[in-house]
Amino acid sequence: MTVKVSIIIPVYNAGEYIERPIGSILKQTLPQDEIEVIFVDDGSTDDSAERLRSVADKTENFRVLSMPNSGWPGRPRNVGVANAVGEYVHFLDQDDGLGPKALEVMYDRATQNNSDIVVGKVKGNMRGPIRLFRESIESTGPEFAELYETLTPHKMFRREFLLDNDITFQEGRCRLEDQMFLAKAYPLAKSITIVGDVVCYDWSKRDDGSNNSKSRTEPEDYYPWLAKTAQIVKANTTPGPARDAFLTRNYRVEVLRNTSTQGFLNGDPFSMGHYEAARKVVVEEYTDSVREGLPPLWRFRAELLEADRVEDLRTVARRYRDAISEVEFSGPVRWRKGVLVAPFRARLRYEDGATVKVRKLGDGYGLDLALVHGIDGGPDWSFKDIENRAAIDFQLRQRNKAQAWFPEVESKVTVAADGTVEIEGTLRIDPDTAACGGRLPKGLYDVHVNVQLLGIDRMARVEGGPVSELLSCGGERSERHHIQAAPYWTRDGRLALDIGGNMHKVPDKPDRHEATWRKVAKKVKRVLAS
Repeated sequence: MTVKVSIIIPVYNAGEYIERPIGSILKQTLPQDEIEVIFVDDGSTDDSAERLRSVADKTENFRVLSMPNSGWPGRPRNVGVANAVGEYVHFLDQDDGLGPKALEVMYDRATQNNSDIVVGKVKGNMRGPIRLFRESIESTGPEFAELYETLTPHKMFRREFLLDNDITFQEGRCRLEDQMFLAKAYPLAKSITIVGDVVCYDWSKRDDGSNNSKSRTEPEDYYPWLAKTAQIVKANTTPGPARDAFLTRNYRVEVLRNTSTQGFLNGDPFSMGHYEAARKVVVEEYTDSVREGLPPLWRFRAELLEADRVEDLRTVARRYRDAISEVEFSGPVRWRKGVLVAPFRARLRYEDGATVKVRKLGDGYGLDLALVHGIDGGPDWSFKDIENRAAIDFQLRQRNKAQAWFPEVESKVTVAADGTVEIEGTLRIDPDTAACGGRLPKGLYDVHVNVQLLGIDRMARVEGGPVSELLSCGGERSERHHIQAAPYWTRDGRLALDIGGNMHKVPDKPDRHEATWRKVAKKVKRVLAS
């Protein structure tokens, strides 16, 4: 039997947590004789090696490779790829798991689309829901900017694609080895598939918290690797959208986020060391087009950073860092043919309650004076791309499942008469299709909302309803599968959704043909009676 997928798991002192990936592999719907599992023990000093040998002795498709400790997962992964025989390889960490259908679905879609990389839906409590997985995409390329929101290696790769292009992990102790790997892989991929409708990877915190590192990172141990990542991206791309998408993401996430931390605002020497090292990377590695890809407020902050205007950076950060988002229904919520339809409006507010605004400035806009007053050049700084990274996502987060689905949303950015920037639109929740084209599983869902405007990114809840009551539209059954669905307000007055009649039963709709015959029977009865 041909091996379709080789799973590569670097192991170092995993202990009992190695049972988690093993259990998830044995539950795969892809037959075990089409799966190869390679554990690469990186010189463990606990009982991991014995555990692995015991499992491999009983499981024909499991192999264990041992090596002296290298100190980081890069070399074990490279050793795994070099010894693999599968058509595709999938990297899995020693304390994570795979969804039961992961390998079957990812492999099938890879072969259908001749994919070099398959990115599978992630669930878990290590981070919030990822917007990339709001839909499945059969094939896309490296210019698709949302790819760069997930830069971990927990994906499926065509083995020949990695070997032919000499795509390997940085070996030895380093930072950002995952990013450096993908800085080679993403730009060279001709076809990348996104699986949004099936949970493929479960990335959750360990009970002991040891896979959620909070150790202090010294600037000199981090930013040289960020610079190397940029150099690898540039070596594998030509100037254009793919290059800028990767580097703009890193400018935003790895650099600018650090200029609003409390340590930076206080002038803490450690935080200032990070600032100086990050700024050096920007000045030496990022071009103007990378900065221009940032949303307006972040672009203004980037210009301050590049000019080394530390006090102005702190002033802007203090003025917006406590901003919140609010979302409200702007009209009646109704059921239409089994679909919940809700018009909404979203905006941002400062801590004092004032809304975040823009000003008309020439043929574009100026940033809110509440943000830039007193900053040299700030009131005259203008922009036209008000929709840059402006987005709203409603997330249906299933309780006790650590996964979320993204229902359909139509939206647009508007500017009110007083300058308030808003996102207006319509939310549509179809229980038959809201799970990325599939039916929503039975359960209770809390509705969270992510609002992004001008570069400010905030989570919100729809609030203010009567406690523990259904919305006035009541419950309804979906058209296709007759799924019970009931929107309601929780005990703290927040919007939630009951799917499957867990707390709020919804009567079944009478069959349409049956209803028609009932009407005919009544008419016949009246005729006969007359």
